[in-house]
Amino acid sequence: MLSERVGFEVKPHDGFTYQDCMNMNLVDHTEAIVDIGEKAGKEYNIETSMATMKKQWLDIEFKLKPFKTTGTCSVAGFDDAMMMLDEHIVLTQTMQFSPFKKPFEQEIEEWNQTLLYVSDCIDEWMKCQGQWMYLQPIFDSPDIMK
Repeated sequence: MLSERVGFEVKPHDGFTYQDCMNMNLVDHTEAIVDIGEKAGKEYNIETSMATMKKQWLDIEFKLKPFKTTGTCSVAGFDDAMMMLDEHIVLTQTMQFSPFKKPFEQEIEEWNQTLLYVSDCIDEWMKCQGQWMYLQPIFDSPDIMK
C-alpha cells in the first residue's frame, strides 16, 4: 500500500536503515506514511483483540458439583463465562462497525455468531438445569416412586 501511495517500491529488508528512508525521500510522503501506519495500527488492534478473546475462552471451565444426595451433578461456573461472554459480544459488535475491519470481516462475523450461539446454549442450559433442580424433589417423592 505504501509503495502504491508514494509511486515507487518501498520494501524494507534486513539492514534497512534511516539513511535508506532519506535516500528514497520518504520524508516527502509523511502524510501517506502516517495514514497507512494508523490504519495498520487499527487493524493490528482488531487482530490482537480477536486472538486475545479466543485465547481467554481456553481457560473457561464449567465444574460439576453433586446435587444434594441425588447421585447427579449440576453444572457450575456459568457466572464467569456469562460475564466474559457479554464483554466479548460487545467488543465483537464494536469491531463489526469499525472502518478497519475489512481484512478480518469474515472472522469477526463468524466469531460473533459463535458467541451468540454459546450465549443461547448457556441460557437454555441454565433454564433446563433450574427447572430440573426445581422438579427433582418431586421425582424423589415416595408417591412418585410407586
